[in-house]
Amino acid sequence: MIYTITQSPVLNRTVEVEEIIYDDINEIVEAKNSVGGKGIDISRVIKELGGQSVVLGFVGGYNGIEVEGKLVNEGIVCDFTRINDESQTKIIIYQRKKNLQTLLSTPEPEIKPSEVSALHNKIKEVPGESYVVLGGSVPKDMDVNFFAQAITTLKKKNVRVVLDADEEASARGLDAGPFLIKPNIHEFGRLINKNVRDLEDVFEEAKPFLKKVDYIVVSAGARGVAGISREGSYHVIPPKIKVRSSLGAGDSLVAGIVFVLSKGGSFEESLVMGVACGTASTLNPGNILCSKEDIEIIKKDVMIKKF
Repeated sequence: MIYTITQSPVLNRTVEVEEIIYDDINEIVEAKNSVGGKGIDISRVIKELGGQSVVLGFVGGYNGIEVEGKLVNEGIVCDFTRINDESQTKIIIYQRKKNLQTLLSTPEPEIKPSEVSALHNKIKEVPGESYVVLGGSVPKDMDVNFFAQAITTLKKKNVRVVLDADEEASARGLDAGPFLIKPNIHEFGRLINKNVRDLEDVFEEAKPFLKKVDYIVVSAGARGVAGISREGSYHVIPPKIKVRSSLGAGDSLVAGIVFVLSKGGSFEESLVMGVACGTASTLNPGNILCSKEDIEIIKKDVMIKKF
C-alpha cells in the first residue's frame, strides 16, 4: 500500500467576476471549490495510474469536513486526523476583463501537540513493506524534526519512505535515512549549500548521499531528471512539448516513481514513468493533473541515458 501525508490540506475557493467594482455589489459569474495539497495530488495521480493510496494529514472544522467529503467523492481513500482548529482556506478572485487574480488566505490552523501525537500514532500503524510519501513544509506549530521522526519510526517496520521537502526539514529528514529523496535542482543546491545549474553536476554531488539513502531523484524541468543509485545513474529526458502550466509536475513525477516501485518495477522503469507523468501534467492549465492517456503517449518518447 502507498500512503501520502499532507500535513495541512487546503480548501481552495475560486470565484470569477467580470470586473471588481469597489463600493458596489459584484456578481459572481462562476464559482468552484477544490482541495489542494502535495500528498493529495500525488494520490490523485496514483489513482489515475490505476493504483490505490491512503491520504493522511490534519483536517478541522467545517472546511475539514468539506475537504474530506470532496476527496472521498473523487475516490481518494482518506484517514485524516481531526484537529480543533479550522482547516485553511484560500480564496482566489479572478477578474475576467483585466485577466487579474487576487489570492486571500486564512492563517494556517493551529496544531496542538496532542494532535501531532495522534497523527504519529497513525503513522506507526502503517503496515510493513508499504511506501510512505512525505513532503511539503512542516506547519508552524510542529517541530521541524517531524519528517525525521516519521522516517525513524517507519524504517523500523521496513517501510520505504519517499521524502520531497526543502531546506531544514529536508536536511534533517535526510539524516534519518529515507528510501528516496526527490528535490528539484534548486532544492538540491540548498541541500549542499552550492549553486547547482546543470544536471551533470548533480551526479557527482549526489553520490555521497548514497550512504544515507537508496535513491536520489533531482528534477530540472524540461532538462529532465537525474536519477542516482548504487546500481547505476540515469539522465531521463522528456520529449519537447508545449507547456501550459508546470503546477503539479513535481508531484506527478513522484507519483509515477512510487507507483512503479510499489509494483516491483526497477528504478529505471520508475524514472521513465515519473518523467512521463510530470511531463503530461504540464499539458494542462492551472492545477489540472495528468491523464493516463497522455502519460502513455509521452512515455514512448521519453529518452534515458545510463551513466
